[in-house]
Amino acid sequence: MIFPVLFASAVAFGATTASAQADCSFNTTGASVSFCSLLTNTDPFSVASWRGGTGSESNWSGGPSVDNGNDPAGGYGFATTYDMVNTDQPYKKAWLVTEPAPKTGALGKCLEFAYASYGLGIEEFQVLLMTYLTEDVNDALENNTSPIVFQRTNLMKHKGSTRGQWQPAKITFSAKGDFSVAFEAVPNLMYERYTGYVAVDDITFKDGPCENECIFDLNFCELTNEPNNDDFDWSLGRGTERTNTGPTKDQSSFLSNGVTSGGYAYIDSSYPRTDGEIAQLVSPVLDPTESPMCLKFWLNMYGSGIGALRVLYAPTATANNIRELWKQEGPSSGTDDWYPCKVTVASAESFNLIFEASVGTRGSGDIAIDSITYSKGACPSQPSFSTSTWGDCDFMENTCGWQIPYFPDEVCSMLSRVTENFENPHGHTENEFDINDSYIQFDLSCYQQQARHTVSLTYLQASMTTETCLSFWVYMFTRVQSQSKIGALSVILITNEGNQTLWRLENEQHSDWMYAQVTLPPVGLANVAFQATKASSVIGMIGVDDVTVFSAACEVLPEQARVEVADCTFDHTFCAWTVQNEDPLATRPSENWRLATRDVGAVAGLRDHTFDADGGGFVFLDVFNTDIVTWLRSPNDLEKNATYCLSFAFAALFPDSGAELTVVKDLVSTKERAWQVRGNAIRFEENTWYKGQVELEAVEDGFTMYFEGKVQKGGWALDDVKLSKTSASCRMAPEFALQIP
Repeated sequence: MIFPVLFASAVAFGATTASAQADCSFNTTGASVSFCSLLTNTDPFSVASWRGGTGSESNWSGGPSVDNGNDPAGGYGFATTYDMVNTDQPYKKAWLVTEPAPKTGALGKCLEFAYASYGLGIEEFQVLLMTYLTEDVNDALENNTSPIVFQRTNLMKHKGSTRGQWQPAKITFSAKGDFSVAFEAVPNLMYERYTGYVAVDDITFKDGPCENECIFDLNFCELTNEPNNDDFDWSLGRGTERTNTGPTKDQSSFLSNGVTSGGYAYIDSSYPRTDGEIAQLVSPVLDPTESPMCLKFWLNMYGSGIGALRVLYAPTATANNIRELWKQEGPSSGTDDWYPCKVTVASAESFNLIFEASVGTRGSGDIAIDSITYSKGACPSQPSFSTSTWGDCDFMENTCGWQIPYFPDEVCSMLSRVTENFENPHGHTENEFDINDSYIQFDLSCYQQQARHTVSLTYLQASMTTETCLSFWVYMFTRVQSQSKIGALSVILITNEGNQTLWRLENEQHSDWMYAQVTLPPVGLANVAFQATKASSVIGMIGVDDVTVFSAACEVLPEQARVEVADCTFDHTFCAWTVQNEDPLATRPSENWRLATRDVGAVAGLRDHTFDADGGGFVFLDVFNTDIVTWLRSPNDLEKNATYCLSFAFAALFPDSGAELTVVKDLVSTKERAWQVRGNAIRFEENTWYKGQVELEAVEDGFTMYFEGKVQKGGWALDDVKLSKTSASCRMAPEFALQIP
């Protein structure tokens, strides 16, 4: 795109030559933050300017609480929502612009920096390459001699917030003329009255591509043609000579709608090639990944005789143990276009990646790749169904094998794939073509579904032969801000032995998408489900987007979604808990802990603690004029030598001075009463839940535990039992609870 910029004032940065570099760490001198050679006045571009800030003044002026080096006194550049919304400039956005520099040369440059964003008031952060078409841009900026005209290329985009956390970024680019790089902050005008900021720090430019990356404008960078195990070599190209196969230009020229400005790597399928021959392009040795990374490259597969392109993983220690990560075969949509491709890479050992292209039909099957980059974090494979593993999906085109249940026309669809619009929040997937994102939505507003109704998005017959990380993004959203009980999202593993909840997040209200992950155990073939549970009278949704599956173990994120074997909300079942009565002959339901359901009817007018809904969702014990002692026993497979924090909600159903509710550690040879509440200590109020909490110290040989309910003419109710392994403080609650030796 070509942008003419008219201005009425000069930029006061002097007659710096176009060779100036824009490295900047925003060092501080007293209260002043250095902007190095960056432009501090962006009036000529009709946008707001960025400011300098430090963490020590962030509560007063905005910005992160520390710089990228975790120093509260360190400096950075930033722009706030207020700066952008209240600017006098016509464009309500802010730019931080590097001084004009000369063309990069064919090797290109590597831009590295750190960025952070926060708040509802931020829509997105972009990095732009401005290639100037004005003949002498320095003179135009300094002396106001002519309009500034430039070609804009988007190098990077991040939507939403990093929640104030600094994130590293690197970008390989090239420019054939004088250029600047602009860091662009864009406000979310729907939330302009809310706070928000975008910040950058530690900007550096280096000659040549970023480590392990390549744009193929000069050579293959550090990639090499395989010398022995293929049939021919990859070549460098600038534009095809044939009309029946592509590409006609490189990827960056395709995006900017310009003439060819660079090169690419490709296989030449013409004579003397024959059908089925392969060529392999091998990456340098890559280090083990501490966390997953996303490989991205651009692909052109135009032609009627296209074969296939595969990305192979080859560990250096066992070179023969090659496996396929990604594959695309056959022609694209019939047009000579470039398409972005992605796949997640995770490895505990050093490795190479191999780009293997095969000839389909001689002379009409050229395959080209361009702009190979790596970034931190997992990403769903693109295009859909290109990965060799199950489950990857950005939901842009389809559900990638995830099954949505059928809903009759007369029943509202509590689960569907939706597209972002004025009614639905934006999705998480970022794309280069500004296409509206799609994602999975669990619609909590369905009035036809009662509280605790569940619906599942399921992947059938998923193969898990090793530990597998399931990563995804989740968004819990309600339009009624006073509503605290929204619902829950769970990840459930379904095997022949039963259902196991591995991850659960409930009753959160997000302002943006949140990253989540959980390890799936090696169980062979199983079904995996995202299950949403509806709360009562909610106007909102739970969204799932950008699901990625890769071979590795991963910690549970966020921490509050961790599930232990004894956790239970009693929505529909006892989970792994069992009921036992002191009297083995006790058979009447009222003599044991029972599950409250709609069929049982109202239980002392009590609403469940999890979702504040009627109709059950907890366990209870109630009798009249009968002495009863009954136990609710935990599963037997609690971890040995582990300290647990037991938390739960409890309620007294009726006044009963002789009632007791006790937490007991069962050590086989002895019993320890760890916590107790007596009926005469409770100020009875109907429909009132209390928080119970107690630390259960580690025992070398392990233990089980149980709730002992003792009643005479009253009752107890329990809900939201959670046993968390912890080394942190676990304060006993409530204050009137007793710790009995």
